[in-house]
This record gives sequence, structure tokens and C-alpha cells, in this order.
Amino acid sequence: MLNDLKSRMMFIFKNAIALAPCVLSMYLLFLLEKHQIWIPETLHRDKITILVLIVGLLVSFILFSRFNQKR
Repeated sequence: MLNDLKSRMMFIFKNAIALAPCVLSMYLLFLLEKHQIWIPETLHRDKITILVLIVGLLVSFILFSRFNQKR
């Protein structure tokens, strides 16, 4: 029973770590908007937003793949 609990907790911990870059990229965009660092007139704002989200999602995908690969 202890081994099963340990494996479940490790699975949850690894998935939380893998999800962190995605959440952090969205939080970064939220903070930039909240503190009005990015105003709607900022040049290439839409492209930079998409780039930040893609980087966060890719890093999350890579971490998730590495943590859950069969050895």
C-alpha cells in the first residue's frame, strides 16, 4: 500500500512539474496586462503573446514526455 501511494504521489508531482511552464507562461501574460506593461498599441504584441504561449506549451510537453517515457 505504501508503494502504491508513493507511486501515485510521484506521478502527481511529476505532472505538476511538467505543467508548471504552461501555467507560468499564462501567468506572465496576465501580469504584463495587469500592470499595463503591454498596452494594446505595443508593436507585435499578438505575435509575442503567441510565442510565449507556444514556448510554455512546448516545454510542458517535453517535460511530460520525459517524465512519462517507458524505460
